[in-house]
Amino acid sequence: MITLKKGQTQTVRFTGTENALLTNPYFLFVFTHRVTNEIVKFVATNISTTQRIDSFSLVVNTYFVNGDNGFWEYEVYEQSSASGTDTAGKNKVEEGYMVLYPATEFTPTKYTEQTNTFITYGE
Repeated sequence: MITLKKGQTQTVRFTGTENALLTNPYFLFVFTHRVTNEIVKFVATNISTTQRIDSFSLVVNTYFVNGDNGFWEYEVYEQSSASGTDTAGKNKVEEGYMVLYPATEFTPTKYTEQTNTFITYGE
């Protein structure tokens, strides 16, 4: 599972090369929000120095600044070009889930002025 937080630059790790048919492919990421069906697509280049894990650096606000927080599904396709976001005829190399967190975490309001003494009648 990928976890991203708005306002940060994060390294995303995945294992797309193990299912890739192309040598040194570019990876097309397609994220779909599980509730709103909002779609975000972009192409990433593998910067990993190992053969086991692929990785790239992602400025989260570049693609998700207005995206809804919560759960997203993602699919990764290999392609020979650094541009283009059409998935037709492309080999899917990975799929999974991503959680998008807001830049600042929600802090609930705590009320401390109330009394926790209960009055019961008839006892």
